[in-house]
Amino acid sequence: MSGQYAWKIGRRPPILGEHSLAKHEIFEHYVKIYIDRVTRSPAQTMLNLTIVDGFCGGGLYRSGSKEVDGSPLRLLKAVEAVDEALGSARSKGFNLRVDFFFIDEKRHHIEFLNDVLQKRGYGSRLGRDIFVRKALFQEALPDIVAHIRKKGTAQRSLFFLDQYGWSDVALGTMREVMSSIEKPEILLTFAVDALIDFLSEKTGETQALLNVELEREDVRELTGMRDADGWRYLIQNGLYRHIRDRAGARFYTPFFIRSVEAHRSYWLLHLSNHRQARDEMGKLHWRLNNHFQHHGGAGFHALGFDPSKDLRQGMLTFMFDDDARRRSEAAVLEQLPPMIHSASRAGRGLLVEELFAGNCNDTPVTSEILQKQLVLLRDEGELSIIAPDGSRKPRARTIGWGDRLFLPEERSLFSRLGF
Repeated sequence: MSGQYAWKIGRRPPILGEHSLAKHEIFEHYVKIYIDRVTRSPAQTMLNLTIVDGFCGGGLYRSGSKEVDGSPLRLLKAVEAVDEALGSARSKGFNLRVDFFFIDEKRHHIEFLNDVLQKRGYGSRLGRDIFVRKALFQEALPDIVAHIRKKGTAQRSLFFLDQYGWSDVALGTMREVMSSIEKPEILLTFAVDALIDFLSEKTGETQALLNVELEREDVRELTGMRDADGWRYLIQNGLYRHIRDRAGARFYTPFFIRSVEAHRSYWLLHLSNHRQARDEMGKLHWRLNNHFQHHGGAGFHALGFDPSKDLRQGMLTFMFDDDARRRSEAAVLEQLPPMIHSASRAGRGLLVEELFAGNCNDTPVTSEILQKQLVLLRDEGELSIIAPDGSRKPRARTIGWGDRLFLPEERSLFSRLGF
């Protein structure tokens, strides 16, 4: 995120906000998780990956009396740590081929970052596997896509788009990323509260609104919600669904970062076309629970607001803490039987992967929470779990994506099945 910060050689780096620190932690942790996930096969000896930081800034900040690394350095160090671990763990070694693209539209920021990279010992890699470019992200994207395609058929790539506002990354640009590369993932910062405030003041068509594909009628509908109780949450929900439907991704993880300094909420949106990627990001939010919120309920189909309901009745802030986990587990336990019943096709049950992939968006539920509750329902006699080979799994504690779920033909007196 470079819009609110300024870097120039010879001057002290800017002060890093706590909410930006939280995002940088997510970026660093997710790179490690991602590489670990796609290199689990012991026979694998090589991985091609491209990491793009589309709003890289100068790469260095101040926090108190100390200097702290920004996203470019943290991404580089994350890969170095995983590379070392893989090399030590594999008897034949491991070839981790990662290219980095650091993009920023401001010349002073790029000059500052180049200087930092030189001083940190990365100078020999500039232009080889580290590419630093002064440009708007959308202007640099065609060359990046071409580079990724040349590296092979897997085309694994991570795009960190930490924009300051809400319109620097057009929805059309996100669709281009998701459709033109085989296996991309996007982590996008979106200043939703800033957009809501803008909508309250500006109702005409501007280029910024066109970038997020909001036309005059859309703006009128959103601003018309301002008279309702909980109007800000209602508008957030409308905007989220608008972006979700136009981003071009099958799976998405929307969570809020609260900026204490600015008293504003940001979305951190993770977009992918793979169920496992969405699940890993959900798990990471539970692990790093001190900055993130989910606005909605505790179980499946939790994000979104029903105007007919009182928004004060347990539907608002959801922190990723122990209480939230207990609430999520309880909600899922009640939701699963009717979901399995309604989704099951005659005689073939419901595939676990279909259950998760069809319901994992709009929810804080992860595969770990789902698996635990499926086992509990099985142990209570509420469902049967059948392995891909047709055998029953009456005691297994691990549920596979290829397992099928069947409800009992006869219900007990105290069954949870209320349909």
